[in-house]
Amino acid sequence: RSVLSEAEMKRMANELLKPTRIYVKPVLSALAQFNKKERLIRGISHITGGAFYDKIARILPPDIDAVIHKCSWDAPAIFKLIQCKGSVPDAEMYHTLNMGIGMVLVVKRDIAADVIGFLDTHKVKACAIGEAVKGKKRVFIV
Repeated sequence: RSVLSEAEMKRMANELLKPTRIYVKPVLSALAQFNKKERLIRGISHITGGAFYDKIARILPPDIDAVIHKCSWDAPAIFKLIQCKGSVPDAEMYHTLNMGIGMVLVVKRDIAADVIGFLDTHKVKACAIGEAVKGKKRVFIV
């Protein structure tokens, strides 16, 4: 709030007050579709307070890190504006805000495209934003 003036907040009210997308039905449908015989969807994280670093780390096994590729999606312009006007470092932006990513599903690599396509049929825009690698339950934004 301290980054934007009152006039800017009023002008951007629609963007700033946009309701959170509810993912329950499409995610439950994806679980039913892909986890019939084997747990192919390995984890789910709603990206809210604590955003990427805290939320994703909670669903990782102890020997896995997540590497998130920030260039794999276009963050909404409002986040770029806040970061620029407030001189907010990347780490703080990705720790505090969702940068346009409302939910993360951790899936087996070989079904990622199928899950993305499935979610698209449920009107959920999805994309691959990272990968799981050997590690110590950390999240890296690169």
